Amino acid sequence: MTTDELTPWDRWTRRLGALAVAAVAAYASYQHQRDFALAGGADLTTARLWPLSVDGLLVLSTAGLLRDGRGGTGRARYVLRATFAIGIIVSLAANIATAPSMAWAPILVAGWPPVALLLAVELVGHQRHRDAPDQAERDSSETNTRTEKPLTLIGAIQSRRTAEQVMWDHYQQKVAAGLPPPTGAELDEVAKTNNYGRAVLRKWRRKGRTSPKAISVAQ
Repeated sequence: MTTDELTPWDRWTRRLGALAVAAVAAYASYQHQRDFALAGGADLTTARLWPLSVDGLLVLSTAGLLRDGRGGTGRARYVLRATFAIGIIVSLAANIATAPSMAWAPILVAGWPPVALLLAVELVGHQRHRDAPDQAERDSSETNTRTEKPLTLIGAIQSRRTAEQVMWDHYQQKVAAGLPPPTGAELDEVAKTNNYGRAVLRKWRRKGRTSPKAISVAQ
C-alpha cells in the first residue's frame, strides 16, 4: 500500500502504535535508569530525577527530528541527531548496566527499551518524510489551479484581451519578423502570467497552431 492509498485511519493507527511502543519503552527505561543511578551512589530523589534528564533530552531531540525540517539549517539537524544519539547511548548503557548478569537474555531484556524507542522514532520519522512530498505535490497542484483559473492577466484585462491572446499576438509578431519562436518563459513575461506560457505552447502545438501554414493563415 502506497502513501496515496493510506487513509487517515491508517496513518493515525501507525502513529498511535509507535506512541504506545515509545511509552512502554520509556517506562521500562526509566525504571532501569533509576536503579542505575541508585547503584551509582545517587540519593533517592536524584535517582528519580536523573532518568528525566536523559529521557527529556530524547523527547526534545525527537520533537525536533519529527518536526518539518524545511526551515531548519543543516547544522541544526546535525545537532539534533547528535543529541538524540547521545541520549540513546547513555540510556542503553544505563539499561544494560542494570542487567542482573552479563548473559545474553538479561542484556537483551534490559537493553531493549532504548532500542525500541529508537526504532519507533525512525518509523514515525520515515512515514512523515514519505507523506511530506505527497502533501507538497498536492499543495503545488492546488496553487497552480488557483493561479491558472483566472489566467486573464491584470495587464491584459485593461486592454480587454485575454492572456492567451496577448501571447498569440507576440508569437505571431516574432515569427513574422523571422525570429525564433518565443519560449514559455518569454510568453509569461509578455503576458504577466506565472508558469502559463508552457501550457499555452503545448495547447497550440496539439492544435497545430504553431505550424508555419497555420500562422500564415492566421495572419
